Amino acid sequence: MTGRLVFTAVYEQVEDGWTQARIEQLPAVVTAAPTVAEAKELLVDALYEYLLSLAASDQASPPKGSVERLPFEIVINAA
Repeated sequence: MTGRLVFTAVYEQVEDGWTQARIEQLPAVVTAAPTVAEAKELLVDALYEYLLSLAASDQASPPKGSVERLPFEIVINAA
């Protein structure tokens, strides 16, 4: 199966001329930088860290019963 997810990146000017970047569909993914270009790079990093935090919280409470766990890889390419 091949799939594609498309999210909306929102860039807004905030105080001192900085740019805040966030993913509209994932309110927890937000960052800021002095320029739009830097904010774009940091947004990808913020998404990566957010996904890592979800993975870490899932491992804290393993499911009960017979469960098969297999690796699942996500590759993020920012445009």
